[in-house]
Formats: sequence, structure tokens, C-alpha cells
Amino acid sequence: MTSELDPAAGVPEPAPRDVAPRDVAPSEPAEPKPLRARDFGAASARLLHLQAILAPERMQGPGFAFALVPILRRLYPEKPRLAEALVRHSSYVATHPVLAGYVLGAAAGLEEWRAAGAAIDPERIDALKRALASPLAAMGDPFFWVTLRPFAGLVGVLGIALFGPADPSLPDARVLLCPFLLLLTYNAVAIPIRWRSLRAGYRGADRPAEILRALRLTDARDVLERGGALLYGALVTLVLAALGTVTGRLDARDAAAFAPLGLGFLAARAWLRRSPSASVEVALAVLALAAAVSLVV
Repeated sequence: MTSELDPAAGVPEPAPRDVAPRDVAPSEPAEPKPLRARDFGAASARLLHLQAILAPERMQGPGFAFALVPILRRLYPEKPRLAEALVRHSSYVATHPVLAGYVLGAAAGLEEWRAAGAAIDPERIDALKRALASPLAAMGDPFFWVTLRPFAGLVGVLGIALFGPADPSLPDARVLLCPFLLLLTYNAVAIPIRWRSLRAGYRGADRPAEILRALRLTDARDVLERGGALLYGALVTLVLAALGTVTGRLDARDAAAFAPLGLGFLAARAWLRRSPSASVEVALAVLALAAAVSLVV
């Protein structure tokens, strides 16, 4: 009886084992899908969590990659290429959180060209991110932290003047009005910028200098500074009017209560003329001086 594995019986021999998967031609990468409005909307919403994972070695890198996920999924349907892009964008990024959309949009634009086959290497994308991140941080900090946030705080404090004296038998609703007006004023400026920045960065991916020139934060800062000075004057006037209403007149004792304010203003003005860059040190010193004078007065 002839064996079933006998070559003489006409049974074909098994395929040789030296055929490995590496000898098979790799498949072509999947075609990237066009970006949709919902992808930009999802990325803008994720940018609110930019600083949720803030690490010293990568700063906003993990949050940046998290925000870019909806766009990268459309551009790189294959998981290996998607993972490689996420690892690249998890590297060091440090910019102002409100203006980070410009950096993310520009990176998305170059990634789209790269996914479509353009000769764009990862180093060019990283260079673009660095070229935008630092100037945006330098422009955003004075506008949002130094100007807009105190302006919003003044609006919140002055909002208390819209209500009369609180009823002692009821909860004082004014404690909720001040933070509500502060958040409303700040986000009325910050949220539209967050929403528009991603699209603006995407359209200007190949023109980063135009992105920076189009912001015009300096002009807006001048307007807020003048408005803040006006609100601060209104606050002082309301306090003086309230003192006059309660006491019937403003005597030397009431004027002495404002001595720390006037002394702090004069000291800060003189010091900042000599050291314009020492604003933080001046503020701390003036605060300590005003506290000391208030204890004496």
C-alpha cells in the first residue's frame, strides 16, 4: 500500500517553510478621509482639557495629542500610523492655553498634507509648532492673565452695585453674582478665540507669520486697560458715595481709610518708572506696604 505522503503517488509536497511574511509586499496605506466640521469641533472641545495632564518634561504635550485625536483618526485610518502620529504630538509643547488652537490647527494642516503624500517630514511639523507656541505664549500671558482677568474681576465686583442691600432674613445672592459675572466676562472673550483659532491655524499652516500678525492682541489690550481704569475709578467712586451715605459726610477718618490705596498708587508709579519689568515684585511690595499702613491707620 502506497503511503499518502509518498511523492511517487503524485501527492504534491507541502510548501517550503522559508516563505516568511517579510517576503510579502506591504499593502498600500489607506487613503486619508477628508476632515469635517465635526472633527474640528471635537478637537476644539478637547482643547479645554489641554492642561489636564501637565508634566514638566512634556508640559502640554499629552493634552495636545489628546485634542488632536479626532483629526488624526481621519487622516490615519491605520492604527500603526495613528499611533506613530500620537507619539510625535505627545512631545513637548508649551503655549498659552487659550491660543493653543492656532498651534493645533497648523499642525493639523501639515498632517493632512503629509497623509495625502506630500513630502513633509515630522521635523517640519515640530518646527512649526515651536515657531508658533512661544510667540503665542508671550502674546497671550499679558493679554489674558494681566489685563483680561483683572478686568473681569472688576466687572464682577461692580455687579454687586446692581443690587440693593441684602435682606438679613434671606441668603445673600450677591456672593454668587460676582463670580458669575467674572466668568461670563472672561469667557465672552476667551471662548470665541478658542473656537476660531483652530480653523485660523489650519488655514494658515504654511504662513505662521500671518497667523501671529492677524491676532492684534495689543490693540485689544489697550482697550481693556482703558476700560479697566474706568471701572476702577467707578469702584472707588461708589465706595466713597457709600461712605458718605452711611456717615452723612466724609470726615478725616473716612479719608484715612483710603490712605493705603493712595500711598500704594504713588509708590507703585514711582517704582515702575525705575523698573518697568519688575511688576510682580512691585505688586508684592506695595501690598505689604499697604497692609502695614492700614494697621497703623
